[in-house]
Amino acid sequence: MGKVAKQSLWNSANAYLGVLLGAFNGMYLFPRVFLNEPDFYGEINTLLATATIISSFGHLGFPIAIGTYLPKLSRAQKESFWTLSLLATFLSSLVLSLAALVIYQFNPDWMGSVSYLLLVSLSMLLFEVFASLSQNYSKVIFPQFLKNTFRRLIILAALILCAYGGGQDEFYLVLGIGYVLQLLAVAWYALPDMPRWNFNISTIDLREVLKYGGFVMLASASILVVSKIDILMIRTMLGEAPVAFYSIAFFIGSVVAVPVKSIIVSIRPFMSKAWARNDMKEVNQLYKKSALTQLALTGFLFLVVWSNFDIAMLILPYEYRFDGAATIVFFIGLSEIIKGATGTNGMILTVSNKQSYNFYSGLVLIILTIVGNAWLIPKMGIVGAALASLLALSIFNFFKIYLVHRFYQLLPFGKEFWIVAIAIGLSLFGVQMVHKYVDGIIPVLVIGNLWSLVLVIILYKYTKALDDFKVFKFLKG
Repeated sequence: MGKVAKQSLWNSANAYLGVLLGAFNGMYLFPRVFLNEPDFYGEINTLLATATIISSFGHLGFPIAIGTYLPKLSRAQKESFWTLSLLATFLSSLVLSLAALVIYQFNPDWMGSVSYLLLVSLSMLLFEVFASLSQNYSKVIFPQFLKNTFRRLIILAALILCAYGGGQDEFYLVLGIGYVLQLLAVAWYALPDMPRWNFNISTIDLREVLKYGGFVMLASASILVVSKIDILMIRTMLGEAPVAFYSIAFFIGSVVAVPVKSIIVSIRPFMSKAWARNDMKEVNQLYKKSALTQLALTGFLFLVVWSNFDIAMLILPYEYRFDGAATIVFFIGLSEIIKGATGTNGMILTVSNKQSYNFYSGLVLIILTIVGNAWLIPKMGIVGAALASLLALSIFNFFKIYLVHRFYQLLPFGKEFWIVAIAIGLSLFGVQMVHKYVDGIIPVLVIGNLWSLVLVIILYKYTKALDDFKVFKFLKG
């Protein structure tokens, strides 16, 4: 995993640059530019959540199918498969465009917001196709920069324009143009690796590809639907302003997932190639190592987030502070730890042609999330949405562990995994006691962050959890 670690390190770096920009945009600039308009903040988050869901279904599963099939295909087959991928996604884009026109015919007043929603959705959809091609050749850093950092720069540019006299219309315009630019950038980057056009698709098993793509689309889309459906249900049941408050707390809690996303993106081509070679030893190694590393990173980052939560709340203007923020952050952070600690189970099911089980488990996840939100939001407000996500994602991830073990007798847990888990659990308990019994923000910050530093040094020097990131010689002792 040496190369995986290097790419993950770079991806984590640009991802955290994106996090810093996201924090500046979402917690400082947006609440001040639109100080008395939390509804607009909620509207933007609703638009982006809806665009993510639309694009997830619109790409028909081809981005993941590209990573799975290309390593197995001959040159001619790669050309045919790439041509099919582009034609299918462009056809899907055309269908979405026609749907927008139909909406316009029924309600012309909607066309403003719908047109920007369509533009962002199509840009996200096609972006994933070109990014997947680059990732197949282990060129993942620039596409991840565009996805994690450049998209935050788009929001920053829109907010700066609004701060100097622009309004909501100008914000939407910059948002739409920005997403088109990131699509053009990733297409240009993928150009050297792009197979030639070959319309002779008889060289590939079209039925198998479409079946695989359909299951993958539904399975991967289900995960993204779950991550966004709470926003849509809050918008429906409580209004747009609560979406703004929930999005801020959700952002803080989800920071711990950044390295996991970077590792998953980096490891996918290696997992696909190992499975194509039937190298189960490497598959097992990648599975266990990913779970151990992701547990260590997410646990440490959650400790940092929890130690600095009070400062994060002070950044927000008074109009955007709300009760329940700490509970939402805790639930979301814990769900991300569980997701990371269960390793690459979903990826194994996908590359091993068991993607239908990803779909069925994803369908159950959607049902659990919808039912949980419908039950808990009326009782607990936006805190209920966070709790519903935690419960649903926990059941979902442990069920996939069961499936991988049932089919391939693989488990992501080893002795050291449980040692690291106990260390993280005791550290979180200790920081919580500091919050409870120590008075004053400064002492809590100092003790919590020192505790976090001690934990990561122990994990770094005395466990194998961070072996692939041992590039800082002074810590080796």
